[in-house]
Amino acid sequence: MIDTSMRSWLDTIFLAFLAIVVGAVVGYASLGFLWAIHWLHELLLGANGTNLYTQLEETSRLYLFFLPVIGAVVVSFIIKYGTPEQRNHGPADVIHAARLDKGYLSMRAGLVSASASIVSIGSGASVGRYGPVVHLGATLGAWLAQQLKLTQDRRKTLLACGVAGAISASFSAPLAGVVFAHEVVLGRFGSKSVMPIVIASVVATTVADMATTSGILFMLPELHVAHTWEYFLFALVGAVGGGLAVIFMSMMYRSNQLVQRLPVSTVTRALFGGTILGAIIVIFPQTFGLGEQVIRDALMLELTAGVMLALVFAKLLATSVSFAAGFAGGVFGPALYLGTMMGMVVGLGVHEFTDAASSPAVYGVAGMGAVISRVIGAPIATILIIFELTGSYSLTTAVMVSVVVGGTVTRDFFNQSYFYHQLRERGIEPDESAARQSLQQMPVSTLMDKVPVVLRADMNLAMARRALIEQSIEVAYVVNEQQQLLGQINVLKLLEMNDGHLQTQPVSKFLSEPTVVLEENMNVLEIFSKLKDFVGVNIPVVTDATSKQLVGVIYASKLADTYLQILEKARQDEH
Repeated sequence: MIDTSMRSWLDTIFLAFLAIVVGAVVGYASLGFLWAIHWLHELLLGANGTNLYTQLEETSRLYLFFLPVIGAVVVSFIIKYGTPEQRNHGPADVIHAARLDKGYLSMRAGLVSASASIVSIGSGASVGRYGPVVHLGATLGAWLAQQLKLTQDRRKTLLACGVAGAISASFSAPLAGVVFAHEVVLGRFGSKSVMPIVIASVVATTVADMATTSGILFMLPELHVAHTWEYFLFALVGAVGGGLAVIFMSMMYRSNQLVQRLPVSTVTRALFGGTILGAIIVIFPQTFGLGEQVIRDALMLELTAGVMLALVFAKLLATSVSFAAGFAGGVFGPALYLGTMMGMVVGLGVHEFTDAASSPAVYGVAGMGAVISRVIGAPIATILIIFELTGSYSLTTAVMVSVVVGGTVTRDFFNQSYFYHQLRERGIEPDESAARQSLQQMPVSTLMDKVPVVLRADMNLAMARRALIEQSIEVAYVVNEQQQLLGQINVLKLLEMNDGHLQTQPVSKFLSEPTVVLEENMNVLEIFSKLKDFVGVNIPVVTDATSKQLVGVIYASKLADTYLQILEKARQDEH
């Protein structure tokens, strides 16, 4: 026999092994995703990576105009026929699976959404690559857990391992990957999940570092904060960046709302949106695709302030149109772009007044952090990404100020993040406690018992009295021939009626209304909201408010026991 201690060690080793597998697979999947984008750019434009935007300048304007139009139509067919819900899946779905669902993610939806995102970015859509990679990584982790028939807790842990691996492989930032998985996806830090998530994050980073194709977004020059008085300016950058993030999220939401109201097919929507995007790209080729080289050029001071300011407006419009057209992708990349351009404009403006200030790139990175953290709702992970990319404590403090101020100033506008907004638009509350989530997911039928005694409306009081005394029941429910609940009668009331004439009267004349009546389609959380005025042993359950057919009862003691068990499980999960 294996004792409890040994079993615990074996479980830990097994989970660590699975984390290694997930980290390695997700690391290669992240690099494969980037490779596929580069391959598509090479196929369609004859260049990729650092040479892409130089090639765009030499590409026919007509070709650039029609490329996103064709891409939008292709993506619309991929999503329409590839996913059951006929929509793109992303980080919001990962958050829902980890917090409110049972850790399940569809492999089909993961692969289709990744494919749609590759085609979107390859054809010029102004979207990001990090959201799709996070969803793909989470899907791979959840799929492995599902194939091994692991428990719900372990499914969620491996899902989070996939998220951490995706972030760490994309930025070579293992610490940020760990924090992102807890801060954004799980919504909490738990001792049980830390070990496997750390392992997966480190393994994914190692895979990325060993690969010839780097997943790092950009390499920053040596940066530092020159003077302490500049922290007031970083706070200003944070406030402006937070406001820019709110405008960015609002524009995406409003444009999607507008398109959804139009009585047109998805193909027509794609053609219309692709045409507008094509026109934007012809005027501003820098808005094509990810824009990573444009970010590098801005940080290296190769763009003027006027160009960068124009690109802020162009990128806002291009990204909103891209999502409204039905393109698939993430919001992290566009947020990076917008934040960098905005911060660089402020930094160059500061240098118009004094050359003693820090490099404009410092302001660019501070702006980047302010916009990203507000859009994805992950201030700590954002700060850590910057720190791991730069290794500069001084620069990280500037980002901390901008991130905190940006979040504080704009916290009452829009949602906590764009992912939260997407979930709430679907009627899902991501911040519900684990106990509330469990109660909400539990249907009434799981706690329902058979009705101990059912009285017919035409029974006389003597028969009803005898039935209740024999079964030792305090309250009995009365139904008609169609099994519809008419009311209830109390045994104490029956015992008080000793008049012989009354004993022959039908029980239906002496009914009272039940304090609470539940419906079969309710969940347990809804039951607790109805128990304010309830006093008794059990509660009747009917099919629905119209038919009122009695199908069972729920005992108050069973409800209390279930609630205590859920609270205990939630407490254990947090540790």
